[in-house]
Formats: sequence, C-alpha cells, structure tokens
Amino acid sequence: MTSLLTDATSPGTGGRTTRPKIGVLVMALLEDDYNKTGHMRGPATAAAQEIANLLSRFGDVVHAGLVEEEPQAAAAARLFNAEDVDIIVAMELAYTKGIVPARCLIDTTAPVLVWNAQRISRLGEDDGFDVVMLNSGMAGIPELTAVLLRTARDFTMVTSRLDDPEGQRKVEATIRAAAVRRRLRTARVALVGHPFEGMTDLMFDGLSLRQDVGPVVWPLEPEKIAVRFAEIPQADVDATVAAERAKYTVEMEPPLFERSVRLALALESIVKEYRFDAFTAFDQVFLTDPRVGIIPSYGTGRLCEIGIPASPEGDVNCAVAQLVMQELAGQSTTVENYVIDFENNAVMFSHDGHGNPALATPGEAKIKHSIYYQGVHGFGAGFEFAYQPGPVTNLALVTVGENQWRFVVSQGEFLPFPPRAISAPQTLFRHETLPIAEWCNEWCEAGAPHHMAAAQGRWGEQLVQVARTLGIEAVVV
Repeated sequence: MTSLLTDATSPGTGGRTTRPKIGVLVMALLEDDYNKTGHMRGPATAAAQEIANLLSRFGDVVHAGLVEEEPQAAAAARLFNAEDVDIIVAMELAYTKGIVPARCLIDTTAPVLVWNAQRISRLGEDDGFDVVMLNSGMAGIPELTAVLLRTARDFTMVTSRLDDPEGQRKVEATIRAAAVRRRLRTARVALVGHPFEGMTDLMFDGLSLRQDVGPVVWPLEPEKIAVRFAEIPQADVDATVAAERAKYTVEMEPPLFERSVRLALALESIVKEYRFDAFTAFDQVFLTDPRVGIIPSYGTGRLCEIGIPASPEGDVNCAVAQLVMQELAGQSTTVENYVIDFENNAVMFSHDGHGNPALATPGEAKIKHSIYYQGVHGFGAGFEFAYQPGPVTNLALVTVGENQWRFVVSQGEFLPFPPRAISAPQTLFRHETLPIAEWCNEWCEAGAPHHMAAAQGRWGEQLVQVARTLGIEAVVV
C-alpha cells in the first residue's frame, strides 16, 4: 500500500449536486462561579461569527452562535437535528467544560469535525489574557475529543491556524466527504433487468446497501423503456442526430444510428421522469425485443455525460461508486481491466462500447456500432475514444464477507494512448508508485471487482474520509 497524494484538482463539469450543510459549534467558557471573563463575550461572539463566515465558503452554514453553557449546547443540538446538517464542526476559542459539547454531540448523529484552530501562530510578548481567551482552544480540545471517544463517536481532527490554507483544505475535504454521504443517503439507482448472470462480484444485498452505504436500488422494467422508445418524437431524434454528428465522428449506418439515438432519448426521459440518480442495466435485455433490438451502450454513455452515472451489465455497486466519484470530481466513468502492458508498466482499461465521452481526449471520440452484441435490429451504437491523459483516481465498492462494505481506492494517471479499433473507450493506467505487477496483485488482494469507477484528479484522501463518514472500510492500493 502507498501513501495518498492530497491535491484534489479536477476539471469537474458540474456533476456535483449536493451543497454541504454545516453545523457550526463554537464554544468558550467565559463566566461561571470561578471564571470572570464575561467582558470577552462581545469579541468571542464576533470570533464565532467570523468562523461561521469562513466555513460558509464550503457550504451552507447553520450557526448556533457562541455556546458557553449546557442549555445553549442543547439548543444547538435541536437546531442541527432540525436542519439535518451533514457535519458538525466543533471548535473551542478557550477552555470549555466537556459536558457542554457532550450535551450537543450525544444528542446528534451527524459526522463530527473537531477543528483545533486559532487565529495567531504564537502568543506575542505583549499579548495579554484577552488574546489568550480567543486563542486557547487547545486547553479544552482534549476533553472534547475524550467525550467523543468515550461515547464511541467517530470524529475527524484538524489542527491549524484559522487562516492556514492547508488546514482549510483539510476542513473542506472533510466537509465535502460529509456531503457525499448525504448524496448517497438520498440516491435512487435504477436497475433494468438483472445483474449479468454468473458474475459474482455483481451480487449484492440491496437492503445492506441501503443501510450501510445509502442508495435505494429500484427495479426498472425494460417494458417502460421499450414503450417510451416508440413515444420519442421524431423531431427530437432528428435534432439529436444532427447535434451528435456535429459533435462527434459518426461511423455507422444512418438508420441504426437513429435507432440508437431514439433509445438514448428514451433512457434519458425515463430516468428524469422517475428521478433516478444513477443507472445500470443488463445491456443485453433489449437485444431480442423487436421494439428496440439493439445494445444501449451509446445511451448509457450519454447518461454519464449529462450527469447520471451509468454502469453496464446491471452492476449496481459500480454505479454507486461512479456517483461517489461524480460528487467529488464532476464527471466519472466505468472502466474494466483488460490487458497488462508490462513494457509500459501499465494496464489497459476499457469497456465494450460504454464510457463517458465527457472524459475523452478532446476531438477524438467516435460513435461506432458495437462489434460485440448483435440484436434483432443489428449492432447498436457505442463510443470509441481514448480517455484524456492525466491524474486519475479509481474506486471500487465491494462487499467482503457478511455484507461488510469496503472502498478499494487507487491513484495514478491515464497515459497517452492511441485508441485501438475495438469500438470501446480505452486508456492505459499507471499507478503512482507501484510496478504494474504489484498493483495487479494488491488490487485483487483487496477484493476489487472487474469493474471500477474512475475520475480525473486525485481524490484518495477524500474517498478515505467518505468511507469513514459511512462507517465502512477503505483500502488504498
């Protein structure tokens, strides 16, 4: 296993849909029977608001105000629960009795980030106790974290200056992970037909997925799509055909391309009508239906492009992994291990006909008929292109024994790769540090399946955090 790179650059194209909701819990003990620093309430309240304003850059803030005593902490818990916050950011300006954060955190369930931040880098020679009162959270943070540990509440810890860019980046990454958790908790995944028969890594427990990861899997009858196929207006088909010919190189017979476009529009119409967040189908289900009679690879690729993660072969877990990657990066795709390239220390990733053209090398994508699957109306359309070279992160969502869920994560890069004439999206993947033989060994030993999600950029650190907020394991290869 290797260490994670921490930059999270990506050319995201708007696929993110969830803006985080952040509960802000800023605390300080100013006044009790023994402490007499009530004169600092004004500056401390202003400091708490400053922190809330800073966090509003990362999401929608639910600010509980300055919390000094148990009744205020209880009110903060009620507020955070009512607003259904994605994460609670807990901070102390100065020492706070542990029972105060306990009053809030025991009565809430959102993930917790303890930000041990202060505004100064050191106490100056001329600084007095008023400065200490706004910059001594470390006095009480150990008591706060001990409460979390003793109550079996997981938390993330970040220590930094308030204005430190690296500290803020870690805070933002943790908040973003909590937003992905919300997205998964509310997601609906369409499953058309069934997972490809005999593929054991596509087998899953839908109720366990709902309980432990979040999404609901909803069976979608192929009949609905076949009926909608005939209902798509010809004018819409003609307009899409013209737009796609202007955008891509189309190398197939016009009637067959038109049929593929009609099927793609039928998929999009049904997905939007039923408000699905991700999609997967047993692609071959339409081959023998005379109303459709082609493979839907072109249509599932278009779904990815417009922001509906789609995976082939009824692979629900891969569709969910794509949804995670889309929330982080803006676009995602399905890839599958193909051929090891020992000479280039890489492995070829591909999948027949299916892939996200938004991630293709610009100007390179072609639409061609499948060479794999023949229906009663012939070989339907799919994409052929090389994925754009650059940093990439792979994610597989798997179960390992008694429905124990796991993220398997890997980072590396897609290499320049002249596309082969195989009617499929394709690329060469090289791991960031491992020789390709070792990567293959560790990827398989971690339980990864033969499909995986991929997205441009470095997202390993965030994926580990997402897994943590879900309470599942993450293995980094």
